[in-house]
Amino acid sequence: MSEAETIEVKVKHIGNLQNQIITKNHTIITDEPEESGGDELAANPVELLLGAEGACTISVLMMFAKRMKYDLRNVEIDLIHKRVRVEELKEAGIPVDNERGYVHKIEKNIKFIGNLDDDQIEELQRVSKRCPVHNMIEKRSYFEVSFDYSLNGKS
Repeated sequence: MSEAETIEVKVKHIGNLQNQIITKNHTIITDEPEESGGDELAANPVELLLGAEGACTISVLMMFAKRMKYDLRNVEIDLIHKRVRVEELKEAGIPVDNERGYVHKIEKNIKFIGNLDDDQIEELQRVSKRCPVHNMIEKRSYFEVSFDYSLNGKS
C-alpha cells in the first residue's frame, strides 16, 4: 500500500444483521453470531478484522523474505481477541491510557516455517510490526464521521 493510496469501501445492510462489504473488486458478507441475534451465515466483523491483521502481516513478511531471499516457506498466525478489564492490565504492569472499563486485547502468535537462521528470525520479528493494518489498529488512526439522512432510501 503506497503512502498516497486511497482505499474506498461501501457497506450496505442486506437483512437481519447481515451486511455487504463492497470493495473495488470484491464483495464480502458479514453476519453476527446467533447469540447476538444474527444468523451466523458469515464471519462477523471482529473475525474479519483479525483476519485482515493476520493476512496483512503474512503479506508483509512474505514480500520482505522474498526480497531478502530468505528461505521462508510459509507463515501461520493465530489471533485471539478478548475484552480485558483495564484494572487487570494495570495490575500486570501494562501501561493503559484508559482509567477504567475494558480494552481490546489481541493475542497474536506468528509461526515461521522455513530454513531460517537466528538473525533472519529476529529480522522477521521486527518486520512483522510493519503491517499497515497492525499500525491502524494499534495507534495510527482517527475517524472523521459525518451523517446523511434520507427517507425510504431517497436522497
